Amino acid sequence: MATTTITSESISPAMEKDYDPIQMLRDYLRDYKDAPGYLTNYIINRLGDQMIWYDNKSAYFKRKWEKYRKIVIILSASIPFLVGLIGLSFNGETNQYFDTAIKILVGTAGVVIAVLEGFNSLFKSQDLYIDYRVTSEQLKQEFSYFLGKGGDYIGLGNEDAFSKLVGNVEVIMANQNNRWAEVSRQKEKAEMAGEIQDAMQSFLEKHEVVKPKPKPMPPPAPPVVDAPPTEPEGDDAEEEPEV
Repeated sequence: MATTTITSESISPAMEKDYDPIQMLRDYLRDYKDAPGYLTNYIINRLGDQMIWYDNKSAYFKRKWEKYRKIVIILSASIPFLVGLIGLSFNGETNQYFDTAIKILVGTAGVVIAVLEGFNSLFKSQDLYIDYRVTSEQLKQEFSYFLGKGGDYIGLGNEDAFSKLVGNVEVIMANQNNRWAEVSRQKEKAEMAGEIQDAMQSFLEKHEVVKPKPKPMPPPAPPVVDAPPTEPEGDDAEEEPEV
């Protein structure tokens, strides 16, 4: 394996504000003119591809989670204001149609909040956003260690360093796949229909849009049975007559 010459141009992105580890892959291979095919193929088609994929997925789930949360916050903040308008009098008289419209708006907002919270729980948007971001940063850090011959790569030759890189990168991605599989199993076990219905009912009851469901009465206590009388003991016991 030929010795790699890392120029100042190829390592300068690490010192700049807009540091882009993906560009480091291109710079590394550009400077490594005699790189064997397997190294180029792994770094571009495996490591680079996974870095980009995790970056894009993390950004996607972040946008999705933030969008839902913003809607929930806006609706949650508007509900107390709308509830305060119920019973508002106009020229000394209340308007039944106005109150009905406000109650419909409050009920709709509660349904939307419950549905969006259910979607966030179902798709695990926040968990996946954080997990994908962590994995992406771990891959970038691993390649940075490989590039600078630091961490696990101190004192290793090019072939040994590449073997170490492959092992570490595959372990990082295997751990992430295991976490994703666990999240998928949790999603399959979740009974979202019941959770959304319970959340919506609780929300509407809290804001007095609907009457709370009556709580079931506890079962009656079993009757107390008097214990049978016991025979007196000692001196109080009745002596048997002699025959």
